Amino acid sequence: MGGIPGRSNTGTLNVRKIFRTGADERGVMLVDLLLGLALALLVIITLQQISTLILNGYSRNSEQAELQYSSRMALDCIQQDIRTSKDFQLNADGSQLIITGAGGENIRIYANGGNLYRRDVSTIPVAENISAVSFTKSGSRLQGKLKLHSQGDDYEVDFFCFSRVLQAHE
Repeated sequence: MGGIPGRSNTGTLNVRKIFRTGADERGVMLVDLLLGLALALLVIITLQQISTLILNGYSRNSEQAELQYSSRMALDCIQQDIRTSKDFQLNADGSQLIITGAGGENIRIYANGGNLYRRDVSTIPVAENISAVSFTKSGSRLQGKLKLHSQGDDYEVDFFCFSRVLQAHE
């Protein structure tokens, strides 16, 4: 009679027959253990790769945000000074901007050592990560280019602005 494994003819349950382990079945536990360890290792490696990708993306976004912030600070400073200036001049190669302010003070804007400086009284940098700056003048119009660099990222900004005082005299 076929019956249910582990049940005797009297209908009682024999647990020893259900979980019977013979000599040929002892190695199955070792194979199961190795398979489980391999799967766990695969899951750990996958999670490590995902976390590395996330951290790299975060670092890159942070660097780009820092470059954008530096460029915004530089542009705000330059544009505010130019708009209210009586006059502005450039040095021979266009790397320095000399502004005659509304009160007659001279303000010099230039890049040095990776920073953009606005020198009137202090030498505190206006913006960081500036690798190059160039200016061109056309009447009351100033056109400029900022190049920024941070670790693996490069960022370039072209801008122009007008002196309101000079524009009124043209």
